Amino acid sequence: MTRDHVDLQPLNTLRVPAMAEHFAEVTVSSQLEGLLAHARSNRWPITVLGEGSNVVLGNVLPGLVLLQRCKGISVLEEDDSRARVQVAAGENWHSFVRWCLERGYLGLENLALIPGSVGAAPIQNIGAYGVEVGEFIETVHCRLLPNGEHKVLDRGACDFGYRDSVFKRDLSDATLIESVTFQLPKAREPVTSYPTLANYLEAYDIVDPDAQQVFEAVVEIRSNRLPDPAELPNVGSFFKNPVLAEEAFTSLAAGHPGVPHYDDPVGHKIPAAWLIEQCGFKRREGAVRVHADHALVIINPEHRPAGEIVALARDIVGAVQARFGILLEQEPRRYGIFEQ
Repeated sequence: MTRDHVDLQPLNTLRVPAMAEHFAEVTVSSQLEGLLAHARSNRWPITVLGEGSNVVLGNVLPGLVLLQRCKGISVLEEDDSRARVQVAAGENWHSFVRWCLERGYLGLENLALIPGSVGAAPIQNIGAYGVEVGEFIETVHCRLLPNGEHKVLDRGACDFGYRDSVFKRDLSDATLIESVTFQLPKAREPVTSYPTLANYLEAYDIVDPDAQQVFEAVVEIRSNRLPDPAELPNVGSFFKNPVLAEEAFTSLAAGHPGVPHYDDPVGHKIPAAWLIEQCGFKRREGAVRVHADHALVIINPEHRPAGEIVALARDIVGAVQARFGILLEQEPRRYGIFEQ
């Protein structure tokens, strides 16, 4: 059953005013067949929402908005070395990470406290502190929106990259993810090389951390550095950290000695927050603004419309490109019709 003209402001973490032309909440997969058929018969475009933590919504979302709320975690197979776990897309990501740790399933501890649902994780190939989720994904079970067909993609077919996947390219906005199957080790050397995490562990004299200690460190770091969307509306990191090839990085460093960077398999990763801060955006006031403690986060404390957020993002991109010759790429996806 669908509802008309539904307020989406409580369903996006930027808290922008937005309205769904038609809306349905999906709590069991069996509902999908009828809903997708209904949308096709009416020629409605379909937008899928999870927890609304990585989206910028326009004033109106035409067609049908499907809120993915399916729950459930199943251990498919387990032995002394690993576990295969299938997780419904509507499960909360951080809760799932904690669930894994409680059972000795390792690898996801660096991804603690990332907002959003399990279904959103493969789309963005979420990553933090030296780990990306794509490493642990075995398959993604999804439904093709144009025809309702079931599709199972293995890790290779997902074509994961830095904050990227096939779901943001060839299958962009063409699928509804129903569940994700993870393969998780029971023994694994913790990943602690990322500078922010390494510095934290060193400051607390944690020399040989286990997964639980890494989890706790990541939770504290993120809690201290990033505003809670429930208290201060935001979508976390608004831009990807650009990765420069050797020649481009050498040119940048010549003009800007001391530019921070991290080695990446395909080049040098430059903190987008540093680029934005150098352009003075942390000092700017406004109803929609860059967070004073983290320039990568755009905040919307007065619940202003998305057009104002888009305008600020455009200003940031233009300023960084003019000063550094680097084109920033926005992380959250945009949906709907935008008006100033």
